[in-house]
Amino acid sequence: MLTRFHVKNFLCLKDVDVDLGPLNIFIGPNSSGKSALFKALGTVSRLLRYPLRGDASGDFNVEPGITFDDAVWCGDTQLPIIFELWFDNNEDDTPDYYLELRRGYPGWSVVSEKFMFGGRRIDTGVEGFKMPTLNGEPRILSGPFRATLAFLTYHGLTNPKIAPYLEPIRKIREQVGQARRYRPSPSDISQFVKPMVVKGITRNTTVDENGRGFAIELQNTWKADRPTFDTIQKELCKLHPHITALDFQVDWRGTGILYKTNRVAFGTPASLESDGVLLTTFLLWRLYTSPINFKLCLEEPENGVHVASLGQRYQSLKHSLESFGNSKGVQILVSTHSRDLLNAIDSRPNILSEVRVVEFAPDTGTKIYNLNHWRQIDQLLDETRNQIGDLWWSNRLASHT
Repeated sequence: MLTRFHVKNFLCLKDVDVDLGPLNIFIGPNSSGKSALFKALGTVSRLLRYPLRGDASGDFNVEPGITFDDAVWCGDTQLPIIFELWFDNNEDDTPDYYLELRRGYPGWSVVSEKFMFGGRRIDTGVEGFKMPTLNGEPRILSGPFRATLAFLTYHGLTNPKIAPYLEPIRKIREQVGQARRYRPSPSDISQFVKPMVVKGITRNTTVDENGRGFAIELQNTWKADRPTFDTIQKELCKLHPHITALDFQVDWRGTGILYKTNRVAFGTPASLESDGVLLTTFLLWRLYTSPINFKLCLEEPENGVHVASLGQRYQSLKHSLESFGNSKGVQILVSTHSRDLLNAIDSRPNILSEVRVVEFAPDTGTKIYNLNHWRQIDQLLDETRNQIGDLWWSNRLASHT
């Protein structure tokens, strides 16, 4: 599990250090840096799987059409972008993984990676990397690199002679895991989806951040992993008692979700079901089908949910994490600018360690900090009741930490 994350010069994150647990609630106004943090996590995870440059699809994009030239702090391409990560069982201040990117003549490159390798901490920016080959003669890779070592050496993991040597790199990749940012939309979740067929071959449909493509993926779970699908269905029926089962509708439009309920004799198409049910279905699928060390970055979970049900939404997220135990290392990061979510949670002391306040100042960028006492949560709620903007920009809460 990722326990600490440090970012420099990425979007509005000029110099941000944040501690992370299984469930993390980031609360702050619009444009304070909540989404930027989620994008930073997603960028690190993708950099271990895709090159910065030289790929057939072009240079690395933070998101479609956005390169590192756009993402560096204040557009200053002379600045490095740095990511540092700490994982479980790290007892000192040295990060388990350090990644530094800089822009040169060819474009953005990896100028330094630091991590434990072969019993010592290496720095590829100083010594390069000794890459084993099939003929037994090692090859020295010298930077700057067009990609991280996790990408450059990935082919070596398929060779039984080379794979043991590359185990520390494979472990870093696994510990970082995947991070996906979602702002699920009921209309996108309920859409019919057609399988993607390229040159006669059916490819997996990816689910985008709004939920488009969800129906096919949920159906694939039903086909390939029935126990997980049954768990999703059981939890959904528990949270929304009028739902009795999940089903699918297939016609000329593609595949859509059908809900069986105790209200009508026939199934209810997803587009006619409530937003809350659709969002719950999506979240349950995403949590229970997540790979190891997955980071679910969820924006505005209060959308589509009645105020009276927000406490239930929080409890369902907690319950999903508890059902995994520590086996999968799944983490949930929630961003909100609504006081209603915190107000709906009864136990202030229990969520104190989960709440992070996010603020932004033009000169120093985003600041993220924990609260020290549960009464600060009440203070946060009271002071934002009428004039939410004044509190965030005044930095008054920070003075109490």
